[in-house]
Amino acid sequence: MELPAPKWLVVAKNEYRVYTSRIRGIRPYFPYLAIGLLAVYVLFIAPAVIGLFIDDLLVFFLSQVAIAMVQIILFMIFVYFTIFPITNTLKDTQTELLELFLAAPIKPSDVLLGEFLGQMPFYAIAVTVIAGLFTAILAPLGLDVVQMAVIIIIFAVTFFSAQWIGTVIAALLRTRLGKTARGRDIGKALALVMALPMIALMYSMMGGSLLETLANPGTSGMVQAVLGWLPSSWGAEVIVGFASNLGNISAVGLETLTRFGGLVVFFVASLWLGLKAANRAYSLEPTTFIASRAMPDGAFYKIIRYLGGGGSFGTLLVSVFKNYGRRLENISKIAYVVGLLILMNIFLGDPEHPQYMVLEVAPLIFSVLAVFVVGEVTLRGKEGLFIYRKAPSGVGRLVKARLLHGLLVLVPITVTITAVRTILIPSATLISVLTNIGIIVLIVAANVVLALGLSLLNPAFTAKSGNFMVNVMIVPQLGFVILIISGSNWGLYVPLIWFVGIVFLYLEARKLRNIE
Repeated sequence: MELPAPKWLVVAKNEYRVYTSRIRGIRPYFPYLAIGLLAVYVLFIAPAVIGLFIDDLLVFFLSQVAIAMVQIILFMIFVYFTIFPITNTLKDTQTELLELFLAAPIKPSDVLLGEFLGQMPFYAIAVTVIAGLFTAILAPLGLDVVQMAVIIIIFAVTFFSAQWIGTVIAALLRTRLGKTARGRDIGKALALVMALPMIALMYSMMGGSLLETLANPGTSGMVQAVLGWLPSSWGAEVIVGFASNLGNISAVGLETLTRFGGLVVFFVASLWLGLKAANRAYSLEPTTFIASRAMPDGAFYKIIRYLGGGGSFGTLLVSVFKNYGRRLENISKIAYVVGLLILMNIFLGDPEHPQYMVLEVAPLIFSVLAVFVVGEVTLRGKEGLFIYRKAPSGVGRLVKARLLHGLLVLVPITVTITAVRTILIPSATLISVLTNIGIIVLIVAANVVLALGLSLLNPAFTAKSGNFMVNVMIVPQLGFVILIISGSNWGLYVPLIWFVGIVFLYLEARKLRNIE
């Protein structure tokens, strides 16, 4: 008699099928293809790429900043593997699947473990890529087979620990935030903003400021002391110890046993505690519905209505602002783009060409923000567009309201950031500040027109639609192409981008009037 498969294994198989649902044609061969491609990468591609920089890398691994830098790299990847399951959950916190699990005769710990194991093959691909890169760097040093095997196991245990922790936290957040629409909105907002600290750390590495900080023995020692308490750092110290004792694992045998053993114990402990916490993670309380109460409009909305000319159009503009502002996800997108631009100015600015960040990078970033702001016009479904189409002059009023809304949101942000960044330039004058503000405001206004036209020409009627991200990529790419065509001549660039934006808006108006 054949024994039934464990329930966690059934869940793992279902999770794996979900992840491979888009590659049904090659699903039976996917494991073999993935293993073959990864073997080619580890044996040939990674060593060939690393061979171009091997001398500098060898010097780095023997320097005083090596331990702290490897600790930081492993810490970044550890955090990324932790937040990735969380952000995926927060982007779409739904309770339907959870209720299905609760109705089935299956333990929550089986569900959680099944999700983890079902996703593990895809995380294993990323682990292999990263571990293969490190082994390709360290192989020319002369590490023996045992040392290389320990390094690979360190990577696997470290990052699978991070994935499991992220899976458990995601389960807790999914049940906590998925109960109400407000909770789901908070989840979507947090999913985007959570990436900013990691981006800041990455930019500091790219800009060289982090390496300069670690070159200071006192600072480097402090970083090592702080990160040394984290599990991701235990493996980093073993790796750097191997690089200093090639082929002689006994020289760092006690340290290897202590730190590597501690890493394994940490993984086992986190797995056990996560399974114990699963029964609490998947717990739903009865949802209560509270009727919302409309409050009188404050001074802000009165000003918005006044700017809209009062009357019915002013009321429409206020309605657009209310619908946009009540969703934290929209506010988080603004915070994300503004934070991204601030981080780029801090870590990636070129002191010899300060205007480059103001006049060339900032407009491209603001063009993404323009899509985030006005591209939201179709995300709530097609039905709203039909309402405007049937109203007298409804299409024109909708377009004007969305344009004015985009300008009222983006122009103050643009003016503030451009003014502050220009004032920080040592040679800045009042004329240069006003000139930069004028150029950027004109470009951003054109991007609002372009983004609105493109969003209605290529509508995304749900947040899951790929059309939205396509629009996010097209608008800055168009701006970049126009920048190249104009040769960075602002007298030519501004009219060109306005022309393209007006063409898109005209085509959009025709399509919207004929939409079925």
